[in-house]
Amino acid sequence: LLLRLPPSPNHTRIVQACTKDTTGQLQTDHLAMMCRIQLECFLALFFVGSALQTTSAFVLSPCTSTPPKTYSCTTNNDIRHHLSTILSASPSDKDDTNNDDTNDDEPLASKARRALLASSAAALTYNVVTLGGAAQALGIGLPPGYERTSPLQFVAALGNPEASSGDGAENWGLWPVDPGPRGLRLRDYERIKSGDEGVRAPSWLNSDDFFLDENAIIMPQPEFPMPAGKYLVTGARAVTTGLTIDVDGNWKLDSGKLYDVTHLPCRAARYRPGNDEHGSPSTVRRGDFPVAPGGIMPNVPGTNKQDYAVVFI
Repeated sequence: LLLRLPPSPNHTRIVQACTKDTTGQLQTDHLAMMCRIQLECFLALFFVGSALQTTSAFVLSPCTSTPPKTYSCTTNNDIRHHLSTILSASPSDKDDTNNDDTNDDEPLASKARRALLASSAAALTYNVVTLGGAAQALGIGLPPGYERTSPLQFVAALGNPEASSGDGAENWGLWPVDPGPRGLRLRDYERIKSGDEGVRAPSWLNSDDFFLDENAIIMPQPEFPMPAGKYLVTGARAVTTGLTIDVDGNWKLDSGKLYDVTHLPCRAARYRPGNDEHGSPSTVRRGDFPVAPGGIMPNVPGTNKQDYAVVFI
């Protein structure tokens, strides 16, 4: 909800004053939105955590609580191994290993504090990307020959995560706008299929060829193919580098590997029904979601799956 709120006029004026370009034209950046989101998340979770610290004994009932899904710890080597298997291989129809549920007696107040830490990590990731964009708007740190894109764009890439070059970029896609906020939740998809006139089907919806993100949200398809050109890409972690794609579908990074510029928290996969199969968003197993950062996207019964690496431009 906060991501969809417009920045306040005061914030907008501040950002406009700080991002005036050399031609004198005022530019509004993501910086105002970032400040507002981060401040409101911190304040909300701080007060909720403080309240739960004193009331958790009264609101937590062991008899009615449901153990949450847990994930086993994976190392970077594990993630690299899984990604190298799924991004360079053909679509697979094998079932994923189910995650075991375990009992969790962690106090609710402790969970709130953990949520605060998680939100801090998310805010830090957002800061890396948006502050980098603000610096580019001011002409700071932007390599020669590049023009700033706004808003942030997203690449759906295929290839060996350990490679720094390869072919097949004609099968890469581009989301010019963040597909997440424009996505369709499964419950709304079911309402559309049941004929509920209160929910309108988006024009891009295709039950026979759909993308899911890490939260099982149906996303608009990226634009295929990825246009040839030179891009400045990052995974919002440690590496920001140039990506060159030529007209023949060959790609090359100036430095680092595909894994280094992959944004691990964002997961994406394409699902299409197999021969004589009838998979669709209706057959998605909701218990398989959400997917942990760097994790493998679950299979959907009756479909063939292709995982994609998500890269920021």
